Amino acid sequence: MDELIDFKKKILSDIKRVEEGRVVLYDFLDYNEGSILEDLCNRNKIPFYKYGGIIDSDRNRYLLSLYDVDNNDFKINVYRIDYNKRYYEIEHRHVLGTLMGLGIKRKTIGDIVINDKKDIYFACTEEISKFIINELEFINKAKIELEKIDYEIRNVINYEEKEILTSSYRLDGIISGVYNLSRSKSLEMITSGLVFVNHVLNMNVSYNVSEDDEINVRHYGKFKVGNLLGNTRSGRNKIKVLIRR
Repeated sequence: MDELIDFKKKILSDIKRVEEGRVVLYDFLDYNEGSILEDLCNRNKIPFYKYGGIIDSDRNRYLLSLYDVDNNDFKINVYRIDYNKRYYEIEHRHVLGTLMGLGIKRKTIGDIVINDKKDIYFACTEEISKFIINELEFINKAKIELEKIDYEIRNVINYEEKEILTSSYRLDGIISGVYNLSRSKSLEMITSGLVFVNHVLNMNVSYNVSEDDEINVRHYGKFKVGNLLGNTRSGRNKIKVLIRR
């Protein structure tokens, strides 16, 4: 909770700087951080822009400015990782783990995308690019080369269907059912400001979900509420959810 309060204080301080004519560029923010920033900017009527270097990015750099901006102002580079696909398997966790092993901060790395052809791309801040190029040589024992690209890449989004049973449609019960958590753990996450519903922070533990609600639980992931399938013979609610993989 203290981390969340500090983050909000920083944004409010940055908003004052923008009101004085300054331009503020953030490193990559995750879904939850971006939602908080957007809410505070909207409340204070401060223009914000976001871009992740990849279409449909989960992680974006935000720029606060009273002036028009273009994508170059976000200072993002996108790289393709070339490796021998015949002999090596590289997954998302291998890429992220290797990058973090270089000692750089997570916020300097945007989305990592692996498509059906096993082509791998990642976005990073322009400021950290030279260091990555010089230091990144192997991923999961595979010798790699980096190619900076200037064409558009789209984030690949996959969902896994799951049916859960709950005693009600309350937010805490849904989260518990999706992630196999205790009710007390779900309540704690909601009241700690770690849960967003439809891009808005939601700390109401009694909130009843509806079909098509998009719920993001920090440190766990994102899911959508699908069909509310009615009651079982025992009186519990059956719900279909789509869990972001």
